[in-house]
Amino acid sequence: MIAGACFGVLWMGAMATMPAALGAAVEAMVRRDRAALIGWSSALLAIGILQAAAGVMRHRRAVTNFLVAAVRVQQLVARQAARLGGELIRTVDAGEVANFGSNDVERISRAYDVTARLAGAIVSYIAVAVLLLVRSPELGLVVVLGVPVSVAAIAPIMRPLERRQTVERERRADASSLAADTVVGLRVLRGLGGEAVFAERFNASSQHVRAAAVSTALAQANLDGLQVLLPGALLVAVTWLGARLVVSGRVTPGELVAYYAYAAFLVIPLRTFTEAVAKWTAALVGADRVLTLLRREPPLADGHGASEPGVGPLVDSTTGLSIEPGLLTAVVPTDPEEAERLVQRLGRYADPDDAQRIVTLAGVSLAELPISTVRRRILIVGREPVLLAGTLAEALNPPRSSIPRVDTVPISVAAALDAASATDIVDGLPEGLDTEIPERGRTLSGGQRQRIVLAAAFLADPDVLILDEPTSAVDSYTEAAIADRMVVLRAGRTTVVVTTSPVMLERADRVVFLARKVKAVGLHRDLLHGDPDYRSVVTRGVPLGS
Repeated sequence: MIAGACFGVLWMGAMATMPAALGAAVEAMVRRDRAALIGWSSALLAIGILQAAAGVMRHRRAVTNFLVAAVRVQQLVARQAARLGGELIRTVDAGEVANFGSNDVERISRAYDVTARLAGAIVSYIAVAVLLLVRSPELGLVVVLGVPVSVAAIAPIMRPLERRQTVERERRADASSLAADTVVGLRVLRGLGGEAVFAERFNASSQHVRAAAVSTALAQANLDGLQVLLPGALLVAVTWLGARLVVSGRVTPGELVAYYAYAAFLVIPLRTFTEAVAKWTAALVGADRVLTLLRREPPLADGHGASEPGVGPLVDSTTGLSIEPGLLTAVVPTDPEEAERLVQRLGRYADPDDAQRIVTLAGVSLAELPISTVRRRILIVGREPVLLAGTLAEALNPPRSSIPRVDTVPISVAAALDAASATDIVDGLPEGLDTEIPERGRTLSGGQRQRIVLAAAFLADPDVLILDEPTSAVDSYTEAAIADRMVVLRAGRTTVVVTTSPVMLERADRVVFLARKVKAVGLHRDLLHGDPDYRSVVTRGVPLGS
């Protein structure tokens, strides 16, 4: 920024000295002084070279500042998005995040781009104003007073422009969110025949954006018109007054040329002033929106007090559930929503509602551990698995989420795919693991996405793996294969499956029946015959043997 300002002052300062050299050259012509004419012409050439060189360096610095500011803001937004995690999608629309990374970034960055020229405009304007006041008080006063009056005349337009830019920005975010939601649910829309309804909604949203953009453009057009009109009026006033002074003999022709050139030059600082005001106004709108995101705090406080826990049970005091290490535990809930809240607590994506309740791992409260430690030790695979865009290999092998083990051999990609019964998916893709998968894995079926995410979870090999209905989208034959292979692959590791599927329950080392609290614990076959409520949930009211 400092370098850009220095080059901006040198660039516009060189431009500001040209009228003086030009006026002196004209005086030399009037006096027919050949040597002086050659000298001042050479000075003009040198000033022009200096201006060109300083202009190049000023522009390089300005572009650098623009790009650095854009990248820094994007990094801040991306870092905050990662910090907020799942809270982000609950508080900010997808279109809003997209606008943070595009429109707002550009608006903020342009405020940095204009500062190099603004520094030169301020310094050169002051220097020229002082020079004119000394050499011709009348012309100096016209220039000194005319520029601030011109800038002040533009000020009333800035507030409406800022308001209109804010409205336009909000409507663009709404339209972007609508489009993003539609892309995600396009299959459902087509299945329900809802394309026409969406088209009507998107058309209405687009018209709102268009109206807001036209309103903003109208204010911007008025501003651009004044940027030409007011400097032009000032130039006309200086020319008219200077001509009268020449006629009266108080100013020489060379001085008139210099004054006219000064007035023409001052158009550049004046337009730079108004441009800076316009860009800073837009930048303030963008910065306010970005700061709204940056001020958000994650709902979960990061713990720092406890040391790394060892191997031990994962206990939820709210329900009384205790997950024993090294076992495959199945949790059968009577209420799916209660089960989802339990999973969120066990992975510390939410804290217990009651402050007196805690979730502990090996006797250490999860709230006292850094969230990064919890994420590394406990991995949750939810009911609706999500795949990010990239190759299948990248989807399967993210950064490992477990502590390096000395007692087990790392799981291979082939073993993870086999355990998730997903080898056939890879074999059926044109480039195998190198096949590009679009956002959310849209080219894969629900069952295929579920198996790929399950394979990635096996490959991550966390201390505690929690699966919430991991086979709800696959057929019973595939589900049985996954259950059998998971038992072998996760042997000696802590695995929790939240499910009501008999196929999974039969393979579990331990089944916990959950009805707000732990109601029964045992093997599937024992609970099936000994607990009518459990039997009703698992068989969905169908009598045994039917």
